[in-house]
Amino acid sequence: MQFTSKIIVFILSVFCFNLHLSGQALKKMTPEVYSQWNKIKNIKLSDSAEVIIYTLERETGDKSLCIYQKSADTTYTFHRVNKAEVDVSGRYVVFTRSLSYDSTRTLKRKKTPKDKMPVDSLCIFTLADRSLQTISSVSDFSLPSKYAGFVVYTKKMETIQPDTTKNEIKKKEVCDVTAIIVRKLVSGNEDTIRNAKDYVLAEETPLMAYSQCSGDSLARYSVYSFDLTNDSLKLVLPDMQQITQLSLEKKGSHLAFLGLKEKSAAVQKPYDLYLKSAQDSLAVNITATDSIYKPAQWVNSGDRKISFSESGNRLFFGIAPIRPVKDTMRLDDEIVNVEIWHHDSPRLYTQMETTLENDKKKSYTVMYDINKTIFDVLETQEADRSILSVKGDGRYFLQLKTLPYQKAVTWNGELLKDLILFDTETRTSTQITTAESGNPVFSPTGRYIYWFSGPDSIWKTFDTQKSNISILGLWSVTKFHDEQNDVPDHADPYGIAGWLKDDEAVIVYDRYDIWKLYPGDPFTNEVLTKGRETKTIHRWLDTDEENDFIDPEQKMILHQFNEKSKAEAYTLYEIKSGKKDSLTGGDYSLNKNIIKAKKSGHYIFSKQDFNTFPDLLLTDSTFTTIKKISEANPQQAEYAWGSCKPFTWTNYSGKQNDGMLFFPPDFSPFNTYPLIVNFYERSSDDLHRHRAPEAHRSTINYTYYTNQGYVVFNPDIRYTRGQPGEDCYIAVNSGVDALLKKGYIDSTRMGLQGHSWGGYQIAYLLTKTGRFKCAEAGAPVVNMVSAYGGVRWESGMSRMFQYEKQQSRIGQTLWENPAQYHFNSPIYQMEKVNTPVLIMHNDEDGAVPWEQGIEYYMALRRLGKPAWMLNYNGEPHWPVKWQNRLDFNIRMEQYFNHFLMDGPMPLWMREGNTPLEKGILDKY
Repeated sequence: MQFTSKIIVFILSVFCFNLHLSGQALKKMTPEVYSQWNKIKNIKLSDSAEVIIYTLERETGDKSLCIYQKSADTTYTFHRVNKAEVDVSGRYVVFTRSLSYDSTRTLKRKKTPKDKMPVDSLCIFTLADRSLQTISSVSDFSLPSKYAGFVVYTKKMETIQPDTTKNEIKKKEVCDVTAIIVRKLVSGNEDTIRNAKDYVLAEETPLMAYSQCSGDSLARYSVYSFDLTNDSLKLVLPDMQQITQLSLEKKGSHLAFLGLKEKSAAVQKPYDLYLKSAQDSLAVNITATDSIYKPAQWVNSGDRKISFSESGNRLFFGIAPIRPVKDTMRLDDEIVNVEIWHHDSPRLYTQMETTLENDKKKSYTVMYDINKTIFDVLETQEADRSILSVKGDGRYFLQLKTLPYQKAVTWNGELLKDLILFDTETRTSTQITTAESGNPVFSPTGRYIYWFSGPDSIWKTFDTQKSNISILGLWSVTKFHDEQNDVPDHADPYGIAGWLKDDEAVIVYDRYDIWKLYPGDPFTNEVLTKGRETKTIHRWLDTDEENDFIDPEQKMILHQFNEKSKAEAYTLYEIKSGKKDSLTGGDYSLNKNIIKAKKSGHYIFSKQDFNTFPDLLLTDSTFTTIKKISEANPQQAEYAWGSCKPFTWTNYSGKQNDGMLFFPPDFSPFNTYPLIVNFYERSSDDLHRHRAPEAHRSTINYTYYTNQGYVVFNPDIRYTRGQPGEDCYIAVNSGVDALLKKGYIDSTRMGLQGHSWGGYQIAYLLTKTGRFKCAEAGAPVVNMVSAYGGVRWESGMSRMFQYEKQQSRIGQTLWENPAQYHFNSPIYQMEKVNTPVLIMHNDEDGAVPWEQGIEYYMALRRLGKPAWMLNYNGEPHWPVKWQNRLDFNIRMEQYFNHFLMDGPMPLWMREGNTPLEKGILDKY
């Protein structure tokens, strides 16, 4: 039986149950709505914004591609679309179409083998005449990103009309079974490359390089370059055993790849690095004398992509030590699999396990200067990270040495590093500083290295010309780090917008404003905005990712957010003149990832509030005319929709506390409603966020629950060091007190819901108050003592840093202050709990050990308290699979309906389930 059919009975019962709530003409929601709402994804524009494409995607069912043509003000829609691209000319849209969702599932139910499943078709839509060309059995395709008129796609050889020669038949037995087809979009002419293995397109020039198989009994590979414009073909290197990591310089002037001349049984193949420049007739092995740069027992890494600097004059590749090889002659009963956890290991064994596959592919960067024919090793096992300057063309590189500080990550949560400057002209290294925090990067010209020093709460710069460290904005009257930081660790910075031309100045954020600071003069600074007066946050929106500098004479778009009203706006601002022009704004949310067409002044953005879905809006640079070009969810008009507003009160500490209230449709303050309190930390800035119906992995959906007749309350929580549980009580309970004074909440029908950190806080609250009729706590930590020494299995990290430095906010080790760990652990107060609890904790949780959920369940069970625990087998910190998320939301709704709406107790709450019933009986 299909999973969706299993909820029919539940849907009918919900519908009948809700009849008494009101006789509204608009629809009540059922769990079916979770799969009916679309999300807008994969937004792309042609260079002129004549064509905008995006996909509409639901939780289940087929994806739809929408193609908006600006000149015709028309949208064309195609269903069953996977990948889609728009040609930069805006004349063509290319996409793949698959079998329908339902048909695919039918084949899966018939146990159709994966290699027998239908292959996608390639579709080419021409905007001029609205014609659609379809090519069957296409594996994948690529469109050049910076020139028009071509599509390159791949097919399995069996779908290509065969060459009937004997030689072709023999090739099929030994060669790859892929064909590459280059198609000219205007003429439709195609060039087919049979038995191809791999290809790469130059970024800015219509040139392609590919490897091709040949041979009668043994596969041998040759590399070719192919001019897409005139169809000219050139041999780059013939007769190789293996070719990998093809890389073209963006203008096509250089081609590099790894090649193996003879067969090798080694796990890490002894590849040579080949380079073909414009003046070369064939590619040249530039690593023939590799002892210059590569130690003994090291190889050129076949797992590392080869890249070029921006100018194309430098080549970057990786080298790696040869790893121990397993003796395949040993039998299983001769192999000892033992983990040895050493007290002084730089990383925990569990960390090394989680990064094992990446560690197998780990390589160290080497730079080859093509003009000077010189190798420079930029990374070693001691200094294992490097940072490029001027997109790889700069004189300097930064090397980071982290090994001495890796062990302390266990409790600090942050990796410190020594900064070492490498000079490519003198080929010497100079240590800049040691044990630095932050993430150092180069300024655009490469003169300065800058980073935020957490312990000092300042931005630092290093001048490569003067070899000195200075402080940005030393004498400024503001803080460039988080003023609201409430964890016992260094505050994070607000960030940097960018640099002015020639590194004249750097544009830095404080809490509200944008500052102009000078790297060579720590005493001079200038505030460019005046947001602090009105508590309005200003942030620059970067709409041109290819521009390395901020032009002070060009107008920039600022995003503004008012902390008090939560209103947002776009403003046009010019640094040089200080002139500001308002573009649009109001009591709604504006997205920060605004998209600009590359060669026109058109923008795509969205705005939203609780009632308004963030559809796509098209405008020009003046924002005077705004055109809505998508209608993702017209079905919203069929449903009763609630409302929201901010809520402020004075908490038990005498301080103003903010939160949000969400109301049912047709809310009346003269009626009383059931209440669900949901929270995490601070969420009130999201007042105007649209909350479409969604089967969320960890939280109730506010729109759905208000539609059902609930009031939802989300209070902000502000923390002090050492008492996170009590801080939650101070905020949440006082907020409920204030809300009850309004008169429209039924104090006998109140529930709690939260996940992870929210789940912990709920567990703590229930030891302090019995005013709530029920609670759901997902992935809760209930015992900080046992959790402190645990592992975050997803990353392999120790959990210690969370308590000493981060979210749990204890601020000390377990041995420095065991009383605080005990005081903040609900497990020691379980006898005070009088509220039924639904726990959800999955057995593959990589963030919170699921044993914490078990401890919670066991304590409540032992004390005779009503408790249920959901464990979605194989799922991580929350349910990820669609069927599990839907199931979780159904059960959570039934749970709250039973306690807060006098709904029937479902069978699963009365009986639970057994291993014999799991996966067979849902017991809704």
